[in-house]
Amino acid sequence: MRDAEKSLPLPRYDRERWLETALNVLATEGGARLRIDSLVKNLGVTKGSFYHHFKNRDEFVRALIDYWSKEFTESVINDVNTSEASASERLLSLTQYVESEGLDQFDIAFRSWAAQDAVVAEALKEVDRRRYEFVKGVFEAIGFEGAELEMRVRLFLVFVSARRSVYTPQSAYDSASETLLRHEFLTQKR
Repeated sequence: MRDAEKSLPLPRYDRERWLETALNVLATEGGARLRIDSLVKNLGVTKGSFYHHFKNRDEFVRALIDYWSKEFTESVINDVNTSEASASERLLSLTQYVESEGLDQFDIAFRSWAAQDAVVAEALKEVDRRRYEFVKGVFEAIGFEGAELEMRVRLFLVFVSARRSVYTPQSAYDSASETLLRHEFLTQKR
């Protein structure tokens, strides 16, 4: 390495940027790549940068889980809840947001990671519970109850969380059309 290259400052990462980067690594490369050595090499920073923000890997994992839960569950629920739209419109808005932002990729990654990590598995149960209760409330507001309510909630959650793993629309038009048809199917009363 030349002397000029040695003196270049390394990039700085704040805590949130570490978590955003880790989330993307998790989604594209899996939980095994969330090792400190792999992350610092991938980011081109020192371990000191990591330890500046996180006491150890366990704290980092907990912070990543909390970040994912807050950003992709709690803040999304809060945004949908503050809307004055009808329950059906809020459900459609939620679906469109999750699909347009590709948030299901993170759910798929966390579910895969949870199969290998008990801490992640416990956190995933809580996120699933929170999402279930929220979506159930929206379907109840639309007017569903009983077994029909339960089935619609479960179908909605499974599809929104795993769409990318089982189906890829051929175009943006196909995706938008399919989203509207699925929404109509799930919200239309018999």
